[in-house]
Amino acid sequence: MALNLLTVRKIEAAQPGPRAYLLRDGGSLYVRVQVNGSKLWWYRYRLGKTPHNYSIGPFPKVSLEAARKERDWARALVREGRDPILEKRVKIANQVEQNEYTFEEVARRWMASNVQWGEGYADQVKTVLEKDVFPEIGKLPFGAIRASHLRPIIQRVVERGAPTVAILIRQWFGQIFGYASGEGLCDNDPSALLKRSVKRPRVRHHPPLTWQEIPAFLNGVDDAGYRATVIALRLMALTYVRTAELRKAHWSEFDLDSALWTVPAGRMKMRDPHIVPLSKQAIALLKELHTLTGGGKVLFPSYRKPGETISATTLNKVLERMGYGGRFSSHGFRSTATTLLGLLSYPENRVDLQLAHSKRKKDSSRAPYDHTKYISSRKIIMQDWADILDALARGDSMSEVMETFGPLSKRRRALLRVIERE
Repeated sequence: MALNLLTVRKIEAAQPGPRAYLLRDGGSLYVRVQVNGSKLWWYRYRLGKTPHNYSIGPFPKVSLEAARKERDWARALVREGRDPILEKRVKIANQVEQNEYTFEEVARRWMASNVQWGEGYADQVKTVLEKDVFPEIGKLPFGAIRASHLRPIIQRVVERGAPTVAILIRQWFGQIFGYASGEGLCDNDPSALLKRSVKRPRVRHHPPLTWQEIPAFLNGVDDAGYRATVIALRLMALTYVRTAELRKAHWSEFDLDSALWTVPAGRMKMRDPHIVPLSKQAIALLKELHTLTGGGKVLFPSYRKPGETISATTLNKVLERMGYGGRFSSHGFRSTATTLLGLLSYPENRVDLQLAHSKRKKDSSRAPYDHTKYISSRKIIMQDWADILDALARGDSMSEVMETFGPLSKRRRALLRVIERE
């Protein structure tokens, strides 16, 4: 039983003598007062019949309280038949190994290990870490990272008005430390202390254009900027794909003769390939675009950075110049199509499938083939959608659009006949 005989004052008052001597604290913990005046903590123990001295460290660098905690740790090991001297050597060796890796090296290994990520998400993680994290802690030894290093990074991102990005960074910290733990590079996750450090902002969904706003948009978009950018916005309206799926598109993905665009799985949010039937209007725009960018691999190359595609903000900046800043984004074409096609009572399951929403069960054996379902009816819906936009652009009223494309129209009866055959 530890008697705790020593006090800080008693240790400080101990004077060196002609020979080294011990001050007993209890529980086999001692202070050895050296001839030169230094004072060293020792824990004495036996393994079998062999006595050992475990050096804890010098006083006052190692405080009385810290020495007692170290003694308790060592004594617990001895009770298990383990040698605290050997255990400490292993601990130090592991710490040295951890400190051989910087935070950036481990984070990049973590990124490389996530082969299931889509291209867009992988780019987002890389961009954010390189901008907000690596400049601050990238060169620090991984084993030395503490919550006090991570908290200011998250706070700065919050203060610049990007709480959603701050939440992502916090989540990525947890995943990086989880990966590192599995690799034997750390024993704990300091980011766990930061889980309540950012309040999640209220979700703002991408608002749609109302049908009354569509004519003004379509009739004004041609004057919005470079022709390739204008075509991108028109294709966003016609195909209602996600922005990254279009801006990173390659010409090799398009079969203009069959009027089909196959978006590869790596660029899709749900990690499955996705087929987009192309309307006549979309085909015409793609043929025009091919005269502008068809000499390269991608549809929309960056003018400033050859070899790369236009940035994630390019289309939204054009929309801002058109006067839609803060109320409509390129992603809003998806909700625009969903809203208007729903108003016209188009089959929800077909529209959802064309939006590449995933409602399937995880164990569905049909999952890899969902992108090929109902292609015939989806082709009709996509052509109807393009014709609906044209009708609104030329000034047709909603009642006229309903008469031509609504549930009682000839076009709808033709669609239902195809659906029955599917």
